[in-house]
Order: sequence, then C-alpha cells, then structure tokens
Amino acid sequence: MHARTAEAATTLVWIDSEEAIIVRWADRATVERIRSDVPGRHRSSGHHRFDPAVRHGGGEADAAERARRDHLRLFLEDVAEHVPEVDDVTVVGPGIVRERFERNLRADDRRHGRRRHVHSAAAERLTEQELVAHVRELAGDAPRRLGMSE
Repeated sequence: MHARTAEAATTLVWIDSEEAIIVRWADRATVERIRSDVPGRHRSSGHHRFDPAVRHGGGEADAAERARRDHLRLFLEDVAEHVPEVDDVTVVGPGIVRERFERNLRADDRRHGRRRHVHSAAAERLTEQELVAHVRELAGDAPRRLGMSE
C-alpha cells in the first residue's frame, strides 16, 4: 500500500463489468456507484468448444462480442470521467476490466501530461465499508487501533 502525504485526495475504484464503486478520501469518504449496461458474455455449454464454425464463425457471436466491447469502452470512459484528474488512483477488482481501466487511465494521463500515481491490485467484491477503510489507509489517514498491533 502507498500512503499519501500530500494535500490532494486519494481515489479508490472497485470495478468489474457490472459496476464501478468510486471511493474518494479527502478528510472524509465520498462514495459513488456507477452501474454498467455491459451485456454479459454468452457462455458455451462446452459442446461447441471445438466446433470451428462456432469458434471462428461470425454472425451473431461476433456481433454480440463487438457490442459488448463497445458497451465496455463506453462504461470505462464514463467511470474515468468521475475520477478526479488530480487524485492518485488505486484500481481494484477481479480481472480484465480492472486491468483495462488502469491502462486507460495511464494512457489518458500520458496524453494530457498528468503525473498522478495509478496503481492496480486484484480484489474480490468488497463491501462499501471495506472500500472506505482501504481508501482511508491509502490516504494515510487510517484510524488508530486501540489495544491491537498489526
């Protein structure tokens, strides 16, 4: 974990293909949820896995995947618009959506000459309370624990 010592706020983004939860810490937590309209992936029953027509065919499967990628791109752009450009950002989540969002933030920062820190870490679904505690710790403002040492 990287604790902030500067005056700027710290933002934590938990993201998957269904939702983003943006938690910002600047003396207190603010939480914003953004629901996604990205369609789910169609899961094969396994019987078509080695059928070249299904794997390499086109039509509906390719169109559905293109539509899914377009929805995902728009969702990630929407989430990025809600992340303050001056904040250091930690992106957490279960997989490729988290990784893609981190890459998008870094690329946008390079294009605009921003020099904030963007970190990423794999994480399963976290509660809002866990996210707030995590961003508070990242901001270097973790509450003191009485009678316990970590």
